[in-house]
Amino acid sequence: MVDRRDEELYGKHADELVRFATTLLGPSSAEDVVANAVVRSMTSPSWSTVVEPRAYLFRAVFNEARSVERSNRRRERREKFTADTEPTEPSTVSIEVRDAMSRLTLPQTSVLYLAYWHDQSVVEISRTLNLSRRTTERALTAARRSLEEQLS
Repeated sequence: MVDRRDEELYGKHADELVRFATTLLGPSSAEDVVANAVVRSMTSPSWSTVVEPRAYLFRAVFNEARSVERSNRRRERREKFTADTEPTEPSTVSIEVRDAMSRLTLPQTSVLYLAYWHDQSVVEISRTLNLSRRTTERALTAARRSLEEQLS
């Protein structure tokens, strides 16, 4: 729960945080990045122990922007790969990939789907599927390896 002091702190720094995020990513994502970073920060169990909240919020915005940038790069690579391999229907998955994915375990298929179709990080996938981070990482690694072997 965000208290009155946190609201005041946000009000005091919101404009400069949005300007910072705009510089990092451009205006279309800036407000969302700041909102996500601030909510994540202020609802964190460690928030009450933060000594320099302004610096903490700037770092949180930086980390959120970096995460968005990585997601955008991954999505662009996927879209480019899809466009290069299937020029007539880029939104569909090839028969070979569908066939290879049908041979994966349910956890492997689940993590691949969330990682590549929903652009979720390992932590987000772990939360979504209620798995440990390590289990999620193992399933993703095994799924990638299996697909690579089947499709090469």
